[in-house]
Amino acid sequence: MQLSVIDISEPEDQILQPLLDAAANQGFLLVDGHNFTQKEVDELYAISEEFFTTTPHKEKMKYTIDSRNVGYTDFNNENLDARKGRDYKEAYNFCQINFVTGALNQNFNRSKNKFEPASTDCMPAYFKKREIVVQNIVKKLHANAREIMRLLSLAMGVEDARFFVDQFDPEKPSPATFRLLHYPLIRNDNKAIQGDPNIRAGAHTDYGALTLLFQRQGEQGLQLLLDGENWMDVDFVATTHQGFAPPLVVNFGDLLSYWTNGILKSTIHRVKFCPGETRNSDRYSIVFFVDPENTTKLLPVPSKLVREKQTREKEPIITSLEHLQKRLAETYENMPDSVTA
Repeated sequence: MQLSVIDISEPEDQILQPLLDAAANQGFLLVDGHNFTQKEVDELYAISEEFFTTTPHKEKMKYTIDSRNVGYTDFNNENLDARKGRDYKEAYNFCQINFVTGALNQNFNRSKNKFEPASTDCMPAYFKKREIVVQNIVKKLHANAREIMRLLSLAMGVEDARFFVDQFDPEKPSPATFRLLHYPLIRNDNKAIQGDPNIRAGAHTDYGALTLLFQRQGEQGLQLLLDGENWMDVDFVATTHQGFAPPLVVNFGDLLSYWTNGILKSTIHRVKFCPGETRNSDRYSIVFFVDPENTTKLLPVPSKLVREKQTREKEPIITSLEHLQKRLAETYENMPDSVTA
């Protein structure tokens, strides 16, 4: 299936309603008109592939994912669909990011609600040598996410047009995470597998506000469950802007759906591919998970559209950080009880 394409470089009056329709009905869309060149995205994929294929496993394990949601996740460590076997993939997370300076993997001082510099050995040497590339990418991703949220505010008739933008302050601590993923062609974990062994990321919805995913031709595998019964493959779509990367795949997560009383849809999706049939090489994926700042209280968004669809029962008000902590604890094996992202 081809997702709706929204070109954010076009006049606002032409894109606001199509943006809202895609967000409310599919929960996924393609965003063109961003500022990522094909050259820089190609370089990013090359960095990801080289890290996963040349860094010794012993070295990766020195940086196992920690309570900040920073670090390396080994094969079979995640379980996105609790009804199925563990996900056969590996990943590296950059988190605790200042999106103005680009500082990565910082420490969060909860009492002061501020970032503090991390130790110099907080990330693999491979990434330290390429830190500027990663920093430039994450700063641009966050800026694009804020622009999408600004447009959504207008499309939804939010009473304060800066409501979302102000909650996604680039300098304030948030759970936002930049993730590199590697799905090997052959599944060789040799453990009892429940269900389809070609499913590499189990059926799930994303936890946060929105997710930005780079497209690359030949990286098929993403599937959506829109009708509750049939899985649909997401087709590759090229950009209309010469020299720039393909449109970003954007989807909305549980937090934003909750925040908007269900106006914006959080759609179930998974990664599936069959060696020798749908793929003949490893799959690499590069994803940015965006959340509002840690202390944001998830009160209903001030919009007539949201108020008219009031579905929430009275319950304790939680923050963006508390929402992520709960979901991470459900996903990771041996995740600490108190995630301090």
